[in-house]
Amino acid sequence: MKTKNEQKIITRQISRRLEEVRPLANATRGISSWIEYVRSGLGMSLSQLATRVGVSQPALSASIKHEKEGRITINKLKEIADAMDCDLVYEFLPRKKIEEIIYDQAVKKTSKLMDETETHMALEDQSVTLDRNERLKDLAEENIYSKYLWDE
Repeated sequence: MKTKNEQKIITRQISRRLEEVRPLANATRGISSWIEYVRSGLGMSLSQLATRVGVSQPALSASIKHEKEGRITINKLKEIADAMDCDLVYEFLPRKKIEEIIYDQAVKKTSKLMDETETHMALEDQSVTLDRNERLKDLAEENIYSKYLWDE
């Protein structure tokens, strides 16, 4: 298991790389079919691409339909991309910075633990006098790189 400092470094490196591609992802939104988009840019007809892929034109049309529906396989996309002299680039782009996702999870997990603890303390007729929001922030910061952060 990595130490908290090692995990922090890894997280920052990955976050930095993912943030570098965010502008590209934003610029390409709205393209419903990469097959059609690149094919038209190459000036290649559907039948020409089908021949290069080694399938019939109806089969290629079905692949384009599946791509638009999100039902195409990665292997099929690689095969078609290769026929257009392209590489398939596959990635996950977090909706927020990775650090924010981790912090939000730490707050969620810590808040749940605090709720459980406060319930037990109330049953024992004890109370916490410190401000909940301050405690939550401090405890969440401590738990950010815990190996248990993503346990349910």
